[in-house]
Parts: sequence; C-alpha cells; structure tokens
Amino acid sequence: MQRAIFAVIAVVAALLIGGVYLYGKRTPPPKPKTTIEEPTPTLKAHIVLGRADAPYTVVEFSNYRCPHCRDHALKVLGRLVADYVEKGKVRYVFRHLPFQGQEDVFTASVAAGCVYDQARDRFLDYHLLLFRAVGDWAGLEGEALREKLLGYARQLSLDVAAFDRCLSSEDAQARVRFDQDLALALGVDGTPTFFVNGKKEVGFMPYAKWQELLK
Repeated sequence: MQRAIFAVIAVVAALLIGGVYLYGKRTPPPKPKTTIEEPTPTLKAHIVLGRADAPYTVVEFSNYRCPHCRDHALKVLGRLVADYVEKGKVRYVFRHLPFQGQEDVFTASVAAGCVYDQARDRFLDYHLLLFRAVGDWAGLEGEALREKLLGYARQLSLDVAAFDRCLSSEDAQARVRFDQDLALALGVDGTPTFFVNGKKEVGFMPYAKWQELLK
C-alpha cells in the first residue's frame, strides 16, 4: 500500500515539475497575427528604462507565471537597475510573452503596460508585485482577475479609473500581441530569454554572469 502511495506521489510530482517547465520553456506562444519582415529585439519597444545612449541594451522576454522569470525579477533585476540602468550603462527593454492558453498572463501583461503608460516610476513596483502575488491571481479569469489587477494598481496609488480604461483598450492589448509575434519572429520559444546588444541568452542567469556580460 505504501509503495502504491509513493508511486502516485512520484507521478504527481513529475507532472507538476513538468508543468512548471512547460510554462517556462516549451509551450509556444500563439501563432503570429502579423508577419514581421525585419525583426529586431528592440522593434517598437514600449516599456523601456534607462538612457537611449547607454552602451548596452538588454531586452527581456518574460512571462509572469514562469518561475525562472520570477527568480530573475526578484533576485537579479533590482541589482541590474541600481548598478547599470540608473548609472547610464544599460538601456533595459521589457517584453511580454504569454503562452498559449494563458489568458491570465496576457491580461497581467496588458496591465503592466498600462502602469508604464500612467506612471513610469511605478512600473517596476507593479512588475515585481505581479511576480510576488502570482499565487493570488494566476488561474483567475474575467472580473475576478480584473479586480485583482485593479487592486494592485490601487495599492500603488495609481489612477484606477484610467488604469481600468487602459486595460480594456485595443492599443494596450495589441502591444502584448506584438511582443508575442516578435518573439516568434526572433525564434524565442521560452522564458526568460534575453538579448544583450543583440546576442541571445536563454534562461535564468545569476548576477555574476550579468557582470561578465556587461563588462
């Protein structure tokens, strides 16, 4: 009996691990809505931090349900911003890559873009909050998800009415769809994926690795 129980636990654990891996690495984004003839990582970049003339440009394709993206956001991103972006060494571009069936991530990505539109200095706060609170909003849909995202905007003292209007706007949603299309055009099929001055780097990288890349 105990062996049977352990076998079931092992199978469930394998499926859970596989599910996490799929969200971060294998599940492809939706088929492109538009064809991008000459794709570059910075094409039509919307969410950008740092000086335009910085010697390095880092482009991140991220997904709010990806555990490796969460590790980057919570363990590395703050140091990159403090040590490189704020010192004029790096221009940092954020791009969103919701996978197929992830309507919750798509909506959260739209929300992040709306925060940037309204208050650029609060974007990182909202970005990190989405990762920290993923257990509260992931899997929600419709009005329940909307209320969560509005609540996070309220916590940051944003104009919630303007944020709500943006969340429903076609322009805000089109920006996320463009990121999805661009990812496919660039051969990005997993998150996080980075481009450092155009060179592709895949997966979570510790801060020491970033220091090597940004010498």
